[in-house]
This record gives sequence, structure tokens and C-alpha cells, in this order.
Amino acid sequence: MDVGIFGAGHFGLSLAGLFDRAGHTVHIASRHLDELADTVAERGLRHTYAGDIDLVAGSSTILIGAVQWLQLETLAKELPELDGKIWIDPANPYVREADGSVTLLSTDGRPTSAVVADLVPKAQLVKAFNAFTTPMYRSGPLTSLGRIVAPIAGDHPAALCRVAELIKTTGFVPIIVGNIEDSVVLEPRGALRALSIPLIAP
Repeated sequence: MDVGIFGAGHFGLSLAGLFDRAGHTVHIASRHLDELADTVAERGLRHTYAGDIDLVAGSSTILIGAVQWLQLETLAKELPELDGKIWIDPANPYVREADGSVTLLSTDGRPTSAVVADLVPKAQLVKAFNAFTTPMYRSGPLTSLGRIVAPIAGDHPAALCRVAELIKTTGFVPIIVGNIEDSVVLEPRGALRALSIPLIAP
């Protein structure tokens, strides 16, 4: 599969590594292309390529908004038309304060993915990867109890199936928890995020 990632910070590069190791072609967008190309090479990502926003959007059928919450609206304004594209939403509404603390912003009672869907209305949105932590990327999907589950949610069955197929190639186990309204269980204060360990498929 061709995967496009917007955001070349720690999270975006972690996702790129996950899909690159699974053999997918990854295009990742950054405003600092030379620097990103060097980082990709240093990390040994053989199937990952740096590009601008238009190149990434045009080269990939599955797109991921791996930028900070307050950057999403600006990103959306720079995107070309996304008709028929799948948009994976891993966003959590956090903002890092000047003192280093993190604040969880209000979405006025709406699911965070409903807010993001309004920004990319022509794309088919799937909530996924927002609960992944750095150790998961480093250690992979296997635990002593089984494989770590990657919950997803969305309103478009075909898009859900496509994202589930992508997740399977990484070794994690996809599970569909419902539609966008149901995706609140995946949010920072949601029921699944309150568990002491990730969901595991034995």
C-alpha cells in the first residue's frame, strides 16, 4: 500500500517506520525536506520518501494527519482535494504549554474525529493509532500474552476494512469498535484508554 503522512515529528516518523518495516511505500511531508531526507536515511527507512504536501497527497491513497491538534486546521487548508482518499486520524486534542505541561482541550462534547472529519469532508475518515505509545513502536505487537490490539472506528465500511488490512501487515490486530460517534472510547478520557494495559489478542 501507499501511505502518506503529514507531520515529520516523532510521531510521524514512528508511523513511517512501522509501515516501512512492513514493506509499504511511505511518503512523508515536511517543510524541511533536506533535513527530513537525512533523517529518513539515518533511520534506515528504505521505502520512505520525503515530499511536499501536494506530492504526498497525490502519491498515496491512505493519508495520516500526524500533526499536533492545533496544527490540523492549518494543514487542512493547504491540502488539495481528497476525494476518495482515506484519512487516518490519530489526533488527540492536547496542547503543550510553555512550561512543558500538557492540556487536554475541549471539543464541546463532540468526538475529536468528528471535528477532524469536518476539516477533510471529502475524505473517508478512520480513527486509529491515537492510543499507540513509543514502547509499542519499539517493541512491536508481540507480548507474552499475545498480540496488541489496534482499535479503529469510522463511518465508511470500505475504509475501515482497508485500514484494518494495513494494520494487519504491521503485526498488530485491528478491531473495529464502531462508528465516529463510538470513537469517543478511544479518546484520552475514553473507556479503552482507562485500561491498565493495551487490549491483547491471545
